[in-house]
Amino acid sequence: MVVMISFKLMMYCLVLGAGYLLVFDLIWSRLEKYIPTLQGFPENLVESKTAAWFISCFIIEFVFFVLMPTVIYDWFYTVLPFYGVRGGLAMALYLFVFGMIPFAVLLLFRIRIPAVFVLYQSAGLLIRIVGCMAIIAYLYSL
Repeated sequence: MVVMISFKLMMYCLVLGAGYLLVFDLIWSRLEKYIPTLQGFPENLVESKTAAWFISCFIIEFVFFVLMPTVIYDWFYTVLPFYGVRGGLAMALYLFVFGMIPFAVLLLFRIRIPAVFVLYQSAGLLIRIVGCMAIIAYLYSL
């Protein structure tokens, strides 16, 4: 069996996924000003939000939410039993439930972090992964 990789389709996914992440991160960071998620944290533990901080967070999110899922989806979409946006949403929920939720819950038990912060971050991660996987799966279903 020969696996054909579509670099053109991968580039579309990477560009649209990066655009989605950029817009979402701008909105989400703006929203954080109105929600007291960091209330209760010592000032020396909170990183100041600079352009360098935003860019480094964006790069990390791009790698884990767009680049890696695109490459993996491209390799396996021909053998997946599902396809389209519904398949992408199923994959996103799978990644979220089995990847991010256990870490967040364990972190709450180990370190005294306000639950509002963990819920806010978890909601943001869920929206990011669902949006990115929906874009990737939709483009591969065309």
